[in-house]
Amino acid sequence: MSQKVKVSEVVVLAGLAAFAYWRYSKMTVHEKEKVYSDIKEIGEKVIKELLPEGIKGLLPSFAKS
Repeated sequence: MSQKVKVSEVVVLAGLAAFAYWRYSKMTVHEKEKVYSDIKEIGEKVIKELLPEGIKGLLPSFAKS
């Protein structure tokens, strides 16, 4: 990969991060809580489906699930 491509990728990622920050800062408290709960729900779903059983036993929140 050339240096120009790497720099342009970094600029695009920085722009996306700035847009996401701006968008999040303009949300209401209710919208922020919904985003947080959605992310938490997706994370728990990924852990339940993809994490091996041996490792799940090491996590206190998933030991009994």
